[in-house]
Amino acid sequence: MPVPTALPNYKIGLLGYGEAGRAIAASLADGFEVGLCAYDHAYLSAEDRRSAPIELVDCPEALARQAEVIISVVTADQSYDAARSLLPYLSSHHLFCDANSVSPGTKKNTAGLFSARHVEYIDMAIMAPIYPAQHRTKLLLSGPSRDRLAPMLEALDFQYDWQGETVGDACEVKMLRSILIKGVESLVTECVTAAQMRGLDSDILASAGKTLGIEDMAGLADYVMERVAVHGARRSAEMFEVAKTLSELGMPNDMATATAHSQARIATLELSRHFENKVPQDRAKLATAIRTALADK
Repeated sequence: MPVPTALPNYKIGLLGYGEAGRAIAASLADGFEVGLCAYDHAYLSAEDRRSAPIELVDCPEALARQAEVIISVVTADQSYDAARSLLPYLSSHHLFCDANSVSPGTKKNTAGLFSARHVEYIDMAIMAPIYPAQHRTKLLLSGPSRDRLAPMLEALDFQYDWQGETVGDACEVKMLRSILIKGVESLVTECVTAAQMRGLDSDILASAGKTLGIEDMAGLADYVMERVAVHGARRSAEMFEVAKTLSELGMPNDMATATAHSQARIATLELSRHFENKVPQDRAKLATAIRTALADK
């Protein structure tokens, strides 16, 4: 679907150029005639900028100068500070879409920064892994600027639902869902890492799959353990925001906090080094690597 001629000079800026930023940029650039640029403090060298498939600018000011719609996709722990670094360069013609996995309270605090400068702020939650759908991954949004943002989303074939007009409504759904999703990841990783040592992982996963009604429990274990090994640090940061969300609701956060610490522990093992940065979707190899790395610490 081509971009309508009414938006010929529309430019989207990505604040953050990690996995999510690269995925969004790649599918937009592949399917649409739309201007794209990104800023990430980790990509500052001239070589980085030359080799990137989209324009990488060298400072937040340049991002604000070149893009009207900015989508923030940094890590959860950098969400507020990244937004604040951009704030001095924004004005009322900008739309800031905060797609970071943070609590409603964090997003409301960030939105407060922008309201003083009359910058429109959208709470955006990415509701599934960014691959394979890339920019078409299901989004949940909330905030007061639907009429302004929706035409762009529809022109560029974003897949989204609008949760409401209140900032925090979209990310609240994402945060509460993550209790279950990331919690299962950590439970499976802990179970398999111990069970595989005793040669029991296949039997236990088959039994659990029957109880839970999951046909391919072994395949699920392969998948989630790879995700934890590769993205544990990011997932841990998100789960601390989940714990914060529960506190904001006046609820206990024992499981969310435990999951955050579990994923952080896996992140410190730097498992990608055991596989030359090509982590396999293989629970047996990952369980062995986790136990080896733990023994070496």
